[in-house]
Amino acid sequence: MPRHHSAVLHLELRAPRPVPPAATEVKRPVNQDASTDTPTRSKSAAASYRWIALLVLLAATVGGVLLYWRHAEIYPSTDNAYTGANIVRVASQVSGPVVRVYVKDDDKVATGDPLFDIDPTLYDAALRNARAQFDAAVSAAGTAADALKAAAQKLEDKRVALEDALGKYRDAKDAEKEGQPPSDQLSTALKAWHDALQAFDDAEGEFAKAQDNKLTVTTPTVQLRAASAQLDKATHDRVKTHVTSSANGWVSNVSLRPGTVVQAGTPAFAVIEDGNWWVDANFKETDLGRIKAGQKATVRLDMYPGVTLEGAVESISAGSGATFSVLPPENATGNWVKVTQRFPVRIRITSTPDPDKPLRSGSSATVTIDTTETAQGQK
Repeated sequence: MPRHHSAVLHLELRAPRPVPPAATEVKRPVNQDASTDTPTRSKSAAASYRWIALLVLLAATVGGVLLYWRHAEIYPSTDNAYTGANIVRVASQVSGPVVRVYVKDDDKVATGDPLFDIDPTLYDAALRNARAQFDAAVSAAGTAADALKAAAQKLEDKRVALEDALGKYRDAKDAEKEGQPPSDQLSTALKAWHDALQAFDDAEGEFAKAQDNKLTVTTPTVQLRAASAQLDKATHDRVKTHVTSSANGWVSNVSLRPGTVVQAGTPAFAVIEDGNWWVDANFKETDLGRIKAGQKATVRLDMYPGVTLEGAVESISAGSGATFSVLPPENATGNWVKVTQRFPVRIRITSTPDPDKPLRSGSSATVTIDTTETAQGQK
């Protein structure tokens, strides 16, 4: 074999064989469009949910505001309200120095209970003088004075019995220990005092009636009438040295002490009357259009959380609170600013308070009025 042929053959043997092109398989991605759309759809759904949630929240907010506004319109409420009660000013009908005080601040009293005594010395002397003049007039009038004489004697007997009952009450009061509940002895003595006071009032009425009986007009009978009137006044003044309560309630602001000189008609302290309580609620003038007398109301007191009292609208003030202020507003000025006025609405408390949670005058309250019904119950 020629040499050059062997070289060619060698080169051919050494040359790499061409690799046949591999069959390239084009694989289309499975679900390529789905994998691309899933995040987009998720984002769209999330955005839709957010918008729906916002719309629901907005609708709930608007609905809540409208509901609150409507509720406030139908059930107007205010916390600018305060309880009130009748306050009886205790004053003596006669003047003189105080010798005994039976009560202290916040004591519960009933009508007719002794409060304090005034020195009776001068009134005893006046009573003796009136008695002497009356006896002389009775002697001069003869049998014409029999009715007056009997009535006067009964009046004196009842007065003496009244003094005796008060003396027993003093003794029982002195025997009481501070801070202890009233004993049976004190309660019995107090009842005896009330009975004696009623008996004296009856005898005083009979004596006054006897004075009104027709008598033949003579000098002795005229003198008898004058003497009986003086005796009536002297007896009355002597009994009025014992100052009693004219109402049921609690005594307040007691600063009276033995030795203090009181003047007739000058208040010494006060009794906050029990049994007739109300609330003065100051409502905005924009609320008054639906408020009518007789509508039901609920009262919540700040001092007793969770306690609700029932009430009814009693009256609506004809003037705003500013009308009766010491310095009424001057609106005819250049710097006038419109301010919503408030009008007092009196709410009468109709429910019975818990004895363990007594009402107190001036305490803060929150009042809500049901305006769905009128005073006649019409819708």
